[in-house]
Amino acid sequence: MSQQHNNKTFYQTSMMSALIAGLYQGDFTIGQLLDHGNFGIGTFNDLDGEMIVLGDEVYQLTSTGEVHLVSHDITTPFASVVNFEPTEKVSLIELTKAEFEACLEKDFVANNAINAIRLTGKFSYVKTRTVPAQHRPYPPMVEVVKHQPIAEMTHVSGIMIGFKIPEYMIGINVPGFHFHFISDDRTQGGHVSDFILTEGTTEVEIFKDFHLRMPASQEFDRADLNPDDLKAAIHTTEK
Repeated sequence: MSQQHNNKTFYQTSMMSALIAGLYQGDFTIGQLLDHGNFGIGTFNDLDGEMIVLGDEVYQLTSTGEVHLVSHDITTPFASVVNFEPTEKVSLIELTKAEFEACLEKDFVANNAINAIRLTGKFSYVKTRTVPAQHRPYPPMVEVVKHQPIAEMTHVSGIMIGFKIPEYMIGINVPGFHFHFISDDRTQGGHVSDFILTEGTTEVEIFKDFHLRMPASQEFDRADLNPDDLKAAIHTTEK
């Protein structure tokens, strides 16, 4: 496989269905993750907060509202990254989250490929949630999200990054749009539930190569990664 091919691959460690099953133990370091991309999202060992990858900097957005740069030797149980070189760029004003996503679907994204998306701008409102760290025996994720802190920000500038994943990848990742937010001053952020954009710029790149790294643990090998209620569980945890 050529280096050029590697540079245009959506790289993922573990699966969303593994998180749903309560597999929160990290076995892949941030340094290893950065070997595969400079742009992405995920979580940390023990499900300790939300992740944003911006270049060679990786931020941890915690349930206490703090934002940290993390060292490259800590681990992740689930993350997705690409080397981001956007091919589409457009300026936008006065859009809700639903309107923003509809705009992308109409003109910019590929429904059956993976779309990397960055939205940079000023927001009159951003609503986020951030899951707290868990401890063994790990509870199922549908239970964890019942206790996640919610944050609401007003008149904030920042970066929203994420992906639009095809519906057929349910269980592997989160179908649809999935964004994490970090403020320009690097003091606020989390998993995006809602927002209202005042003005900003969005950039998009489409990826059609996908690499999935599965955890090496016996826990992963034995887990039920295709439960009957998988779709409902993902909807509960992510939407």
